Amino acid sequence: MKLLRYFVMRIHHLFILFYCLLASGYAQQVDTDFSRNGILMFKELGMASSHIIDFNINEEGKINVLYESDAKKNLVRLYKNGTKDLQFNITSSNLNNQNTIPVGMSARSDGSILVLSNFWSGYSWMISINGFYEDGSVNHGFGRSGVYKKNILDNLDDNYGQYIYASSSDEIIVVAKVQDFSAPNKKEKIAILKLSDIGETLSSSLYDDHHFTLNCSAMEDDYLLLAYSESVDNGQEQSTYLAGFDSDQMASNNLYCLTIEEDYQSFDHIVLSNAELYTSQIENDSEGVYRIRKYGVKGNLETSFFDSGEMGFSADIYNSSFIVNEEGEVFVISTSLDSEYEILIKKLLNTGDIDTDYGSDGVASVFLKYPILDLNKIRLDKKNELYISGAMSVEGNSYGFITKLKLNVQQLKREKLEEFLDKLFVKE
Repeated sequence: MKLLRYFVMRIHHLFILFYCLLASGYAQQVDTDFSRNGILMFKELGMASSHIIDFNINEEGKINVLYESDAKKNLVRLYKNGTKDLQFNITSSNLNNQNTIPVGMSARSDGSILVLSNFWSGYSWMISINGFYEDGSVNHGFGRSGVYKKNILDNLDDNYGQYIYASSSDEIIVVAKVQDFSAPNKKEKIAILKLSDIGETLSSSLYDDHHFTLNCSAMEDDYLLLAYSESVDNGQEQSTYLAGFDSDQMASNNLYCLTIEEDYQSFDHIVLSNAELYTSQIENDSEGVYRIRKYGVKGNLETSFFDSGEMGFSADIYNSSFIVNEEGEVFVISTSLDSEYEILIKKLLNTGDIDTDYGSDGVASVFLKYPILDLNKIRLDKKNELYISGAMSVEGNSYGFITKLKLNVQQLKREKLEEFLDKLFVKE
């Protein structure tokens, strides 16, 4: 009888353990095989602070990271597990020029890297692009000794590069803001610069001779998307446009115009995926409405895709972004207002409906080791593995980090189950 009671209690405890293991899959999705327990912190001995400017993932799964530490700019390459590729060595000091502020990067099909910066010439801000080979050495055949510099309109207007893309033919597209230095109100215009693969100017002009506010941009399969807003006399944004841009013919076509008379926010992020266009918009900050919309590449709004936009008051809609996988599923990533250690991931099905089987009623919770100050870039690799960069607070200082998360909860639950069964049948 005692033996039977012991056996029943043993099974009961095992089921409790099993339940805890499965439940933890919803609360913790960090891939512990990446770096140290899933988080790569850009913090070294003697380093006071750091922040990540940009990062991308190449075809081999290696990660290029552009970051700044104690005012020094760095470009490194990481293996898929987060360890540093020691064969990748930057040999140029151009990035650390005190007049140079890196803002983004792009990887070309041959593995080489382009770094977009804003350069102070002493009179105005200019566009600056550094070219590096796949191993990190300077491409001296690019521009002038590895650096291309340009004032887009060949005048003293200030140029602020925002995005850089490499086309399939390795031509380079830069989207920038231009401000007339002599104008008292400093109204900005949108400019597009096109270069050859060796850093020669192919075209350089304003997108339109109107004062538009650039919101965001994206490019896929040589097709450039712009989202920008137009203001009325009182300065309040009244219309937001989506425009497609043929990078080969350098011709544009307005795809969609959203005009709202009442309080609204313009598009803050664009994702191109499988000939579909997705945008995000903060519609009502007082109610926490962060809505995803879906369009065809011709600008037709997909009315069958409907996201209610509800994030819950625990999600910070001003520190949110999203990605789309190959199946058209959407993942909205936000910092939490309830805990400074927490990241929230909301999943939408390809219909726009919340996936209630994901996490807890469609929202998964991820807790990191240190307080999260902000999220920066979000990247999805070819295997649907999610990488997030941002900044963390450690002993009062701010440091950049990259974490790798598992999006597939079912896969995570299987891994927990296998781990549980392995432990269950190991002889003590």
